[in-house]
Amino acid sequence: MNTERSAVSVSNGDHYRWMILGLLTTAQLVMSLGAYSWGPMAPFLRDAFGISRTQIGTIVSSLYLFSVIIALPSGIAVDRLGSRIMLIIALAIMGGSFILLSAANYFSIIIILAGISGIGYGMINQISTKAIMIWFRSTTRATVMGIKQTGVTLGGALGAVLLPALSIAYGWRVAMITTGALMLIIAIASCVYYREQPVTAPAANSTNAPSPPSNWRKDFSDLWSKRSIRLLCFVSMLLASSQTCIASFLVLYLEEDLNLSIAMSGICLSLFMMAGTAGRIIWGIISDRIFGGDRQKPIIILSVIACATALCVAFFSPSSPLFLIFLCCILLGFTFMGWNAVYLTLGAEIAGPKLAGAVTGITITVCWTGIILGPPIFGIISDTVGYFWGWIMLSLFGCISAISFARFSKVTVQNMAE
Repeated sequence: MNTERSAVSVSNGDHYRWMILGLLTTAQLVMSLGAYSWGPMAPFLRDAFGISRTQIGTIVSSLYLFSVIIALPSGIAVDRLGSRIMLIIALAIMGGSFILLSAANYFSIIIILAGISGIGYGMINQISTKAIMIWFRSTTRATVMGIKQTGVTLGGALGAVLLPALSIAYGWRVAMITTGALMLIIAIASCVYYREQPVTAPAANSTNAPSPPSNWRKDFSDLWSKRSIRLLCFVSMLLASSQTCIASFLVLYLEEDLNLSIAMSGICLSLFMMAGTAGRIIWGIISDRIFGGDRQKPIIILSVIACATALCVAFFSPSSPLFLIFLCCILLGFTFMGWNAVYLTLGAEIAGPKLAGAVTGITITVCWTGIILGPPIFGIISDTVGYFWGWIMLSLFGCISAISFARFSKVTVQNMAE
């Protein structure tokens, strides 16, 4: 990549960083539309292939298994190669996989292609976190991370409405093609418009995007030796598992146990995703503005709310009032989907901008292990003893998160030098 194409002038730096944020958010949106497609697509895949809840959970696990495998290597690659090239690669892999998924005639093929798509999805958080650490200052970083992370929930909310509508009108294969095509379009846009930031730009620091090679084994050892990183990984594993279980099974739970229509269940999933969108921004603002950069207190508060809400949902019945179902879907999204931005910011600040990609890779490797295990376990519990105990499990995860951070001494973070 030549200097003229990659450099951004100092005078245009402030404007261009928001273009970067827009590209990252849009990329996160279309890739999340694909990653969270299995929930709204579950009734159609169930009818087309005759699969069980556990098998639906296995599709999700396949995607996240490959995401976990690629997380740390791609984090190291982002630190060395920069965000631009890695973003294009990630979008191309995931987009191509979803287009191929539209031609699948066997459940086993869906499992394989879902896993390949996970390779692309497993890169996006490292790519975007590295870019935000370089382009934005610590005083606005959690808020900006929250804005970027709204792409996850907006993508999920869009998928909850768009994918069932396309599947009903044209078939599930058209829905898959549409999802993949959107990713490839954003890959082309990133190729044309995304540029790495030069050292001379206002928000730049001593670490430009493509960092010089370092001893990644020592970097990994140093990061993992931090108690704060290990705690972050453990708790994020529980919350990431919870958000994926809800996204994957909420529609089926509402349809099968509460007797809601697929359309109404899709609306509830959209409320969950939209509340998560708002939560990621609001918790970031709360962390930056109200708590002065303290990332722990918002995590404790949202974990308590998540615990109580999941417990409430466990006791729902077909006679439960619709407004209460809506309210709990909103609170589930606000907490179980809203936690992500504050966590990613905390991890990146602990490591500093030079190793932002690597630390994100480490935390995602651990926390997405929970995503691999969570949906099949939730599916098995639901198949054997009912959804009630699945929701109790998620409530327990929220409780553990709150207690862990309440008992842990204040995490010391390494902010980027201004």
